[in-house]
Amino acid sequence: MPDRKAATIILEQISKELTEFATEAEYPGLLGGYTGSALFFAYYYQLTGDESHLDKAYAVIQRSLDAVATTSINGSHCSGLSGIAWTLLHLSQMGLIEGDDLNETFEETDQLLAEWMDLETAQQRFDFLHQGLGVALYFLNRLPSPVARKQLEKLVMELDSQKFKLRQGVAWKDLFSSLGLEKEDRPLFNLGLAHGNPAIISILARIYEKNIAQDIVRPMVHQAVDWLISTRKTNQEAGISLFPVLIDEQHVMAGSVHSRLGWCYGDLGIASALWDAGSRMNVPAWKEYAFEIFTHIATYRDVENGTVLDACLCHGSAGIAVMLQQAGLNANDSMLLQNAEQWWETVVTQNTFADGPAGYKFYHHPQYVDSHNMLEGICGIGLSLITFVAPEIKPAWAESLLIV
Repeated sequence: MPDRKAATIILEQISKELTEFATEAEYPGLLGGYTGSALFFAYYYQLTGDESHLDKAYAVIQRSLDAVATTSINGSHCSGLSGIAWTLLHLSQMGLIEGDDLNETFEETDQLLAEWMDLETAQQRFDFLHQGLGVALYFLNRLPSPVARKQLEKLVMELDSQKFKLRQGVAWKDLFSSLGLEKEDRPLFNLGLAHGNPAIISILARIYEKNIAQDIVRPMVHQAVDWLISTRKTNQEAGISLFPVLIDEQHVMAGSVHSRLGWCYGDLGIASALWDAGSRMNVPAWKEYAFEIFTHIATYRDVENGTVLDACLCHGSAGIAVMLQQAGLNANDSMLLQNAEQWWETVVTQNTFADGPAGYKFYHHPQYVDSHNMLEGICGIGLSLITFVAPEIKPAWAESLLIV
């Protein structure tokens, strides 16, 4: 059985490391900067009841707001304004910040992000982490704001007008990966939750759930899911993953034919998006298909064939554990829940670096490096371990990664 006592000790070490990081790191940002530390301290406060951690969360938020006011920052979800604003909204939804006190701040932010989102999506820049799509998560949480509704309607229209009509359905081309940018004469389609079509499906399903442009969203998502499912590999020799990373209109794979196991790329993100859409749009067949993928992952994937080189949320064991736990809870499946526990055991045993923060390092080819942020570092590992130690604390923070 995984060692919850060891995880509790690791969390204490992560808390100490993040206390220093959050006061000294240069860049704000939910996933890529120090702002995500506010989420760790807020959830660690829920775990421990120690109000000093709540004070640290407030200090991180104030520092982030000061940075927004005094420095130039883009609108992205990962490292920009929309992610920071989403964090504020989330802490307000947790009851830790008075939302009414921030109305003026949010109204100004709405306008700034609306302009940035319009510029990005008009250029077909639909990457979730770094381009226009991620801003939708902020606006979904700003509803019923008229500005938020208008922006989500505009996003639907932009996605509808920019979609590629393919033989198997519809998809949106990759304008993030180096391969996608290089091959202007050969559109490529990204299958990663972090950067590609699964995130678009998940966001559209969330928009549908809010009763926005349903007559356009429903057929578009059906066609997008049809296409996504059609990309499943038929060549069993092309690695153990069921889906590739990048693919063209003719279903010729680009780059690696085998996809790693993780949140950012691979079968896990595809299954998560399909379950999400099936649940929010009431299409049981999509949930059944997603469950088959989750079961394949739990049965056949491991550290080695998943290329799981560290414990981070992005493509490491901490992210895999949370995603499988949520899948197991959603499907009420004991095998998935047990597999999640096994991945948390991996997380606990991966803190082997004497010179790394809390014993962890992030693999940045070709070497391991220190990382404290939420996406790649100990902040995200800590949030995952809180979910492991105290499953009764719902990991609502994982909405920031489209996991819940």
